[in-house]
Amino acid sequence: MAGVPARTVDNEDRLVEMNAQEPDPAAPQSHHVGQERPDLANLHVREDLARTGRCANLHLPTGRTCLLPERHPGTCDFTEPREAGEALE
Repeated sequence: MAGVPARTVDNEDRLVEMNAQEPDPAAPQSHHVGQERPDLANLHVREDLARTGRCANLHLPTGRTCLLPERHPGTCDFTEPREAGEALE
């Protein structure tokens, strides 16, 4: 890249380095005690499971619940209500 100052390349390298240190927003995030999840007020989230760091989305017609980690990538994997209850034990 003729004519591009070396300083620009240094800034780009620094930006790449900074981004590599930031957490991936798509990665599963666990719930920390004392920190409220904004979706706890929704009827489609089981609060008891959500507080353990799980996705806890509830499929209302079937009562099945997603036990994957909070903010997991991809679609939910819904399990039977009995299995969701066992996950709390």
